[in-house]
Amino acid sequence: LALLQQDPSGNRRYTFAELIMRAAGYPSPDFEPSVSNQVVLHARWLHGNPDAGGNIQYQAGTVLGMRGPRLDWVASELLAPGEISFTSDPQLGKAVVCASSWKEMCDRAVDYFTLRKPNIQGPPSTYAQTMLSLFSSEAFRNGIIASNETFSQMEIPQYAARSLVQVLNDQLSPILVHGYRPGEGIDPDRWPTDNVCNQVAAIAMALRQATPNETTFTKYARGEVKFDQYIESLRSQLWDQGGGWVTVAPRDTAQQGNDSESAGITSLSRRNAEMWAEKAGCVGYEIGGAQYQAGLIRGFDPAKVLSLGLPYNMPAHSLQRSQYVNGLAELPPSIRKALFAANAGIVSNHYHRKTNDMVPWFPYNFHAGNFYDPARDYSPQDQTTAELVQAGCTPLPVWVFSGRFTLEDLEKWTHRQITLFEKNDRTLHQVRIKNPGQGMDWTVDSVWAHIKTIRGVFEKRGKLPPIIYIHNHEFNGFGAHIARELFTRAQADGFPSLVIDGAYRKNGTHNDNTIMLSALNLSNEQREALEEYNHLQQAIEQVLCRFDSRTSQMTPWNSDWAGGTEGSDLRIAKEYNIDPRKINHAKEVASEVFPLERAVTPFSEYKLRLGIAIMIEDAIEPKTVENVKAFVKAGGKLKVGADVLIGLKRWETLVERPEAVDQLLENMNEEVASAMGQSAKLIASEDLPAHLTDAQRFTVLGFQQKGLDMIRLQGQGKDLTPLLQAAHVLHRKPRTLPPNTRLTLLLGEETVKIDFEGFGTAPNGDITVNYCHAGEDIICTTPNPDAVEQQSATGNRKADPSCPTEYGTVVPGELLSYLVAPGDTLEAGKPMAVLESMKMEVKIPVPESFNGHVVKDLPCKGRTAEQQGTMLSPGDLLMETTVPKP
Repeated sequence: LALLQQDPSGNRRYTFAELIMRAAGYPSPDFEPSVSNQVVLHARWLHGNPDAGGNIQYQAGTVLGMRGPRLDWVASELLAPGEISFTSDPQLGKAVVCASSWKEMCDRAVDYFTLRKPNIQGPPSTYAQTMLSLFSSEAFRNGIIASNETFSQMEIPQYAARSLVQVLNDQLSPILVHGYRPGEGIDPDRWPTDNVCNQVAAIAMALRQATPNETTFTKYARGEVKFDQYIESLRSQLWDQGGGWVTVAPRDTAQQGNDSESAGITSLSRRNAEMWAEKAGCVGYEIGGAQYQAGLIRGFDPAKVLSLGLPYNMPAHSLQRSQYVNGLAELPPSIRKALFAANAGIVSNHYHRKTNDMVPWFPYNFHAGNFYDPARDYSPQDQTTAELVQAGCTPLPVWVFSGRFTLEDLEKWTHRQITLFEKNDRTLHQVRIKNPGQGMDWTVDSVWAHIKTIRGVFEKRGKLPPIIYIHNHEFNGFGAHIARELFTRAQADGFPSLVIDGAYRKNGTHNDNTIMLSALNLSNEQREALEEYNHLQQAIEQVLCRFDSRTSQMTPWNSDWAGGTEGSDLRIAKEYNIDPRKINHAKEVASEVFPLERAVTPFSEYKLRLGIAIMIEDAIEPKTVENVKAFVKAGGKLKVGADVLIGLKRWETLVERPEAVDQLLENMNEEVASAMGQSAKLIASEDLPAHLTDAQRFTVLGFQQKGLDMIRLQGQGKDLTPLLQAAHVLHRKPRTLPPNTRLTLLLGEETVKIDFEGFGTAPNGDITVNYCHAGEDIICTTPNPDAVEQQSATGNRKADPSCPTEYGTVVPGELLSYLVAPGDTLEAGKPMAVLESMKMEVKIPVPESFNGHVVKDLPCKGRTAEQQGTMLSPGDLLMETTVPKP
């Protein structure tokens, strides 16, 4: 049944055989006391789902063997291959784990049940996860509860780890047959060609087989050298090159140019950066921000997107918005600290570090308003930067560039950042200047004045010259030339510690790296590597062609609008049935009435949301600044989300708040009060089950309810995370994947190679999808989309515009709840429903024309814990009313 012991000669002793020998009268061998082993765990392997009563619902299947690394402290392990038997003994096998102490045994048991797993063909089980929870339990480890009491007192995982067959059937096959985001995109029918997909597949194979350079960062990430040694090496590289660069492809290029569709190509792009950009003088790879948000909404786990973006030989720079971190909800310090600890754990585990001290995690932490209140000595950016430092991370404080922020403010900000690091026994080496867009005030002279100001403060404080990172978008063709001139000026001034963001040649969204890097001292080999990097990255991003907005005429060349949102702006305009060519006008009107500017509120999208609210408001015609001001002055309310109202209320910026903002907030005082009170809904660390991993904690704490929904979707197999390393499959036109295509899937923490063998037809008309894995054929089925009756985009009834008692929604999105009930009398301006639109909750007020009406019918369904709410498009019937007789 199991190998339990070895005698002094090294012979294995079989439990069953030893029992028979003793029963037959044979003496036992002489055993010697163990020197190093004080505790021995006799672990049993079962295939089933335990419950709180200690019962186990056994699962059928066939044991193929064990998977996972060999562990020196596992003295013996035996698993019986073949079909699992329920009539004789459902045990699969046993193992012996040796340790020198009880604590070490528990730690090793956690590692064992994490790393070693039976390879079973059939449905998965929660047994290993339950054992993991058992040995992780502080109550069990401290002897407070016994092992036979733990099931009733511990958290048993709700879902088992997904099996390969389940992933193929539930997650991959529907994508191959129905496609990813069907019907969406700038041009929904512009799928990448076979040549594009095949090229991406070939690039992926070549990069997996290539070996990138090991750098000082590699050693620092593994904990082999100190952070200061990495910084010294970076300074030396910048001195030799005359500067450096960070690649923003695909995180920011795809955010501005492809509706933030970078999640599915970040792993492949990271490999390209490791292999070729590093050889071309690149010193960082940008990830995070909208990449996580958009990925989450589209079915990808942001924690996995994060880990797939961590390079081997350069830092990952993750975009982070101060108190909002990577999500859309403002998080209090208690949640942020737990989130940052989980983030540090993910990165440390990825690089196999033994300690979380000085974690190789380099987030760009910024607050769009550079807000600081001297009376309270409060800055949301400073507070979150300190929390990141205390979590062991290495954040880069970011100053947001704007002509409305003075150099005097920048000088004070720089002093605060240096002091903040000193208070935490750290030395500040790196800062960043971020221009969220471009604009006419982004000139060589203005940027250089900012650089000189920061350098001057460091010099006054007796510090080494800072390494200054620069970020901007490209609207007019000047950006890369400005960057080139900044490098030239810095070199002439003896300041090589300048790092500027860029992307591949002719990317259309950011600085052309071939232009700006022409000012650096790169060797012929480095320039050849740059050419290779650019060629491959451009080919990789062509797979996103369905979402390509880089030729859009939406943003004028001299715009002050924050970049990075053009692709999503076009999608949102489509959702609201607004002419995309009017979007810029909407933003300009919103900017003049509510002068948010590009850097006032935490999210650059606020200007767009206010512009959209103006465009969909029938009471404002024509859409002019004067008419909007008159509408607000008369008590008008705009259909904007709670986050916009909170941003306007707090006005955390160095720019003075205008009268129009105060008037709008007064008009919407009930909505503002409701928005300000939403913090009670937040999920805190103490609300989470103890067995959650750092990655799961990151997802839930950082993205709140949507993050918790993602964990549930993963357990149910309704997410798309397994496809994050198969871009050529994910973005391909449905039912066109050629037979004999090999792809890589993510199965938990493992990668699995699968061969797709072709499509077929089942007797009932369903489509069969045929695979092969490790010599085993696997056939999955999925409904034939051609056989399904085609419906409208939402399938909802439209309101009759000529009927005064039918209200058609003007805001698209998911209905969360109604705030009125049949029989209620409506009051103009009071909220009647809550929708989730543009990623935030929007309360829909009763229009003036419905004042005094009585609610007759509410035809849509709100969101519940189990079901999504009705998805609405503009014009869909939201409410029917009657008009009381006089």
